[in-house]
Amino acid sequence: MKWKIVTDSGANSRLNPQITQEVGFEVVPLLVNIGTELFIDNDIEKVSELIEKMENSKLGSSSACPAPDTYAKAFADADNVICFTLSSGLSGSYNSALLAKETVLEQDPTKNIFIFDSLSAGAEVDLLINKAVELVTSDVEFDNVVELLKAYHNKIGLVFMLESVDNLVKNGRLNKLVGSMIGLLGIRLIGERNAVGQIDVIHKSKGLKRALKTLVEELTRNGFDNGKVIVSHCLNETVAQEFKTLVLAQYPQATVEINQTSGLCSYYAQRGGLMIGYQKA
Repeated sequence: MKWKIVTDSGANSRLNPQITQEVGFEVVPLLVNIGTELFIDNDIEKVSELIEKMENSKLGSSSACPAPDTYAKAFADADNVICFTLSSGLSGSYNSALLAKETVLEQDPTKNIFIFDSLSAGAEVDLLINKAVELVTSDVEFDNVVELLKAYHNKIGLVFMLESVDNLVKNGRLNKLVGSMIGLLGIRLIGERNAVGQIDVIHKSKGLKRALKTLVEELTRNGFDNGKVIVSHCLNETVAQEFKTLVLAQYPQATVEINQTSGLCSYYAQRGGLMIGYQKA
């Protein structure tokens, strides 16, 4: 195989219509532990079950990154590999992929492998994957693909709306004081990923309509102008559609795609959460 695009399940992409015998695609699953039960994040259809068990469990829960040899197996069958991982500021997945790269290149130094720290998760990683597919199917050389992806990364972003942040707080991703306010009196947290791949809280909006309006305002503030948007939802397609309607009302030439969050993204976004990747002007 000439090319392969690999991602961990911090992305929501599971299939890609551009995949051919020359260009492969593989998702390396992260793990979610709920009490004594282990979920391998390799099936979007399991998300509803995962959320229900998480909400009903009286035991603790956690997530874990893929082992290096899982990545190594994914890298082994291609000459050129582009691998996207969850933000290194939130997960050990990036470091695990780097170790796998070293192992594979020791065995075959002629391969080209680039590990791309997305500094993000979910819908923004999906945008990067789509761009990578576009580039590699256009016969762009490996080093140019990497440089063009880095440039593209500077022109995209991620904002999100959460109705519950229990798992972010429990796993040390969010301040406990901020977390205690979410879910009270219909307050929703609006946040974004920052330049070092961690979570910044930017608004606490009371009520759904206000929260969705604030999300559109954040896209505008960050330079969005009729570009591409991917809206990922955790069991909340109706609200994802409402957000899409608001975006298209203000930006009628925008392209808005809706998909479901992966198990890992659902674990942190929790029921009702939205993750929105977007292109800047």
